[in-house]
Amino acid sequence: MKKSGCCPKCGHHDILYVPAKGIYRRNAYQDIIIDYQKLKVEQYICKTCGYVESYICEDNLQKMEKL
Repeated sequence: MKKSGCCPKCGHHDILYVPAKGIYRRNAYQDIIIDYQKLKVEQYICKTCGYVESYICEDNLQKMEKL
């Protein structure tokens, strides 16, 4: 969905982008913490079927190399 703008499950193009903000939302954090490293996560949600894809932000990929 990130590159194609199309849901791989249902094929629709009505996608909601949720940017990584590192804030608390509805009882779930948008960050992933691994070995005390906080990684920001951005999400793409299909408004038609609810399918969700989550991606580590590109500026956090270097942190993953150290894990």
